[in-house]
Amino acid sequence: MSVVPVSHLSLVRTRREMEKSFFSADWEAVKDWDQLLAFQLNQAFDDPSRDHKMLVSELEKVLALYSNMVRTLPEATVENWLRPEFVL
Repeated sequence: MSVVPVSHLSLVRTRREMEKSFFSADWEAVKDWDQLLAFQLNQAFDDPSRDHKMLVSELEKVLALYSNMVRTLPEATVENWLRPEFVL
């Protein structure tokens, strides 16, 4: 039986919360979870006890989530996130 690193569990939980926010169209929460997810990804990749296969599998799920979000984000939200300096 292999032990799952805490950093990996935190990453999975964060991705799931971001998914929930996305499915409920809570874009502000998605934005907040996105920032935490970036931190959790760094933690998981820097963890010396990381399991490479599990991490790659989770990264695929994260990328699929981002792909789905990009395809469905409201245009105004995309504009605000990508170019906030143009928001009046």
